[in-house]
Amino acid sequence: MKLTLRQLRHALALERHGSFHRAAEAEAISQPAFSRSIRALEDTLGAQLFDRTSPRVLPTAFGKALLRRAREVIDQSEEIRREIDLLRGLYTGHLAVAMGVFAAEVSAAAALGELVRRHPGIRCSSSLATWRTVVERVLSGAVDLGTAEISTLRDQEALSAAPVGQHPVVFFCRAGHPLLSKRRLAKTDLDAFPMAVPRAPRRALGLFPGDFVVDPETDDLIPAIEVEELVSARAVVLASNALSVAAPIQIESSIRQGELCVLPYWQPGMQLDYGFIWIRNRLLSPAAEMYMDIVRELEVDRSRRNQGLFEEFCPQGKSPGSES
Repeated sequence: MKLTLRQLRHALALERHGSFHRAAEAEAISQPAFSRSIRALEDTLGAQLFDRTSPRVLPTAFGKALLRRAREVIDQSEEIRREIDLLRGLYTGHLAVAMGVFAAEVSAAAALGELVRRHPGIRCSSSLATWRTVVERVLSGAVDLGTAEISTLRDQEALSAAPVGQHPVVFFCRAGHPLLSKRRLAKTDLDAFPMAVPRAPRRALGLFPGDFVVDPETDDLIPAIEVEELVSARAVVLASNALSVAAPIQIESSIRQGELCVLPYWQPGMQLDYGFIWIRNRLLSPAAEMYMDIVRELEVDRSRRNQGLFEEFCPQGKSPGSES
């Protein structure tokens, strides 16, 4: 007798519910038929997989070994079925993506729209979040894929990350800001003004001016004015002497209109490295693979454009931050 996916699903159900009766109900079959399925699986493997002597049915050492592999087999079989169905045009598919704010504005959100245009049957959902929340949503299985800052993921063994883009960023302020009276700025000049930015990884300490506090739980840097989206940062900057940071492509229109100005200050390392994040060793769906390809396509043009704007708005960016 051979192992079947049905038997493996039954074994996983028994582990989950801890009772033959409840597991059989969940699998929509009679308890005798469910019991025969588990017994047949044990006979095939020649080992007792579950301890039936305690009030709650528990897996034995043999059972635990089987269940670990069973989860992988079931997950892979479902991915194979989805991929084949999608290629046949029978499966509409669904893709859930968590996007960091920068990634969404540069290419991730536009790529989702392009995916649906090319493949109308695919349903998509997206959420906007900080880079840390993107990681949490990927790890929890709430989304298939994340697009966010990835330079902080070196110690995340449970995740895989693939780089997409590397974009220089600039500091900006409102038109008429006191700092604009200087042709060149040092970090100490910017330190006198609050920063309106999202939380940042601790590695950014020293790169960004202003007064930051370290969160003892997450080790994140908390700025004087914590914002999660560029639209909020822009509103704060326009209404005060606060400063913020963005890629030139994100604030081009406001600069052209004279509302915002790029500060003449830059240091090596002032860049955003963003990419894809997913659970390591998990087979990505065809929809996710197609989405990633589209993001890469869009990124070629967006990266070139952002670099051109950076050289236009911040010509001193080719050298380290200078003194006033």
